[in-house]
Amino acid sequence: MVGWFLTPSQVKCAAARPMTRVGGLMALVVAAAIASTASAEPANDSGLVGSLDVVVKGKITASCRLSGGGDIDFGELTGGQQVEADFGLACNVPFDISFQSQSGGLAHVNKPRGEGSFAGRLGYTLNVAIPTINPQAATLAGSFASENLIAKKTLSSGEGIAQGGGRIQILTDRPEGVGLLAGEYFEVLNITLAPRV
Repeated sequence: MVGWFLTPSQVKCAAARPMTRVGGLMALVVAAAIASTASAEPANDSGLVGSLDVVVKGKITASCRLSGGGDIDFGELTGGQQVEADFGLACNVPFDISFQSQSGGLAHVNKPRGEGSFAGRLGYTLNVAIPTINPQAATLAGSFASENLIAKKTLSSGEGIAQGGGRIQILTDRPEGVGLLAGEYFEVLNITLAPRV
């Protein structure tokens, strides 16, 4: 009957043990480890179990940069000449790269249509090679005749990203007819890079 005044949690800790007779009666002494209000019950009995989510975030901004360019001088145009030029390409996302010719070939500065039987334009073939990775190494490549480059031509890296640069090769055609009109020849090849995100 002594347990009536114990809280349910204190009853759990109570232990009854027989003691010596006192005055002809067996006395029971109840030893109880009464928890003070400062001691804690197991966490799952008291509802103190909790959880905490930590959200970790970060980002890398999409970036595409093209560098290089400049002048390429063929010198005397005899046809069948080849030059190569490297360009820098830094893209951390898949990309499209486009090529467009201003004149469709090396054109005479004053008379791009030529004069008489002399031609005023010398065509060329543009070959492009760009190393990529996705996750294996590959090469993005294309070959274009200059007259077709008046309309922009685009190469897509698919899911690949650039490995650091690329190379263009320009191979001039043989002059048509009796040859090229004397004078200066000029061409602008525009290269445009666009990230795909």
